[in-house]
Amino acid sequence: MLITTEPDTSCSYMCGLSMSIFYDANVLYEAGSKAMKGSRFKRQTQLFEMNHLLETAKLQSALLYGSYQPQPGTKFRITERGKARDITSNVMTDKTINHVICDQVLGPAIAPLVIYDNSASQVGKGVSFHRKRFVQALRRYYNRHHTNEGYILFVDFSKYYASIPHKPCLEMIGKILDRMADPEDAEMTKEILQKIFRIFGGEKGIDIGNQCSQDIGVIYPHRIDNYAKIVRGAEAYGRYTDDFYLISPDKAELLSILDGIRKIASDLGLIINERKTHICRLSDRYRHLQIQYSLTSSGRVIQKISPKSITRERRKLKAYKRQLDSGRITMDTIEGCFRSWLGGNWRVMSRQQIINMSSLYRELFGKELTWEKIPGRLHWLMAAQSKTSK
Repeated sequence: MLITTEPDTSCSYMCGLSMSIFYDANVLYEAGSKAMKGSRFKRQTQLFEMNHLLETAKLQSALLYGSYQPQPGTKFRITERGKARDITSNVMTDKTINHVICDQVLGPAIAPLVIYDNSASQVGKGVSFHRKRFVQALRRYYNRHHTNEGYILFVDFSKYYASIPHKPCLEMIGKILDRMADPEDAEMTKEILQKIFRIFGGEKGIDIGNQCSQDIGVIYPHRIDNYAKIVRGAEAYGRYTDDFYLISPDKAELLSILDGIRKIASDLGLIINERKTHICRLSDRYRHLQIQYSLTSSGRVIQKISPKSITRERRKLKAYKRQLDSGRITMDTIEGCFRSWLGGNWRVMSRQQIINMSSLYRELFGKELTWEKIPGRLHWLMAAQSKTSK
């Protein structure tokens, strides 16, 4: 499909108009289609979809004439593991622009600068990828040293997204775009990002929930990644947004690298969370991204789900039951949430934990959990549990 809007060539803004992707209606339409995925049940999304062609034309016109202005969006607060987080939900037009920025310009520009073990918010990566690479790092250490004697450093930023300063962040992104992106697209992206940061407000802090914030969270501390991997040659290093780890046989080396990281973080305006920053022995039990790990003397990596995660999910199921009885939630939503949780964690759960959680679900809701496609071993465990219950 192609939508064309003939601008008034007498407008000074249109002098020397280039063929930037931001003016391409097909690109805007595809970005809008991506923005609708996963939220078609929302009224805002349905209205946008009904008028998708018209909304695309209006957005193209606003970009052509320089009148596009992002909106603050809807802000709400969620509490996760006892920590309150402020989330922003953008309007569909802004989500469309964010997809163009991140998918077409910013994402490809930062990709060559992102180390392989920087795992968050990227195509083909994520929590599962990071956990897999973490296990591989532990096994690689054992194969190289033939022992589990060694140390692992965990570092965490305090209020990461809320502490990112605007001016140095925009300057860094601008330099990357100037080097890595098409000049016209780079200028347009920088102009829109300036407007988005003004919507964020203040001199620091970016909104959680904005797609641009995800890419910024990936790239902003890349100096720390390069320092650990290249300058200091850390044996193993990985980062997932604001959580990262380093592995070394020498504890003093880790402390030295940590000093360097503190200096870079200070230059970037980031704050190290000293309470969560610590060094453990590889042979001890330690938690990373809600999974407990330990490297045995035989080289085996033991992985167990955190007991707190089990307790939290049990409480959620009971809360879902109360909401279902009051009509505030549907059974399909409950089933989808629990199926997602179990599907993502069953590999690090014991057989008894799987049976206990499945039994609780059946007792609360009077039905078995249904699957469109269930992993083979989990199917066997669920079948064994069903036979036992009968």
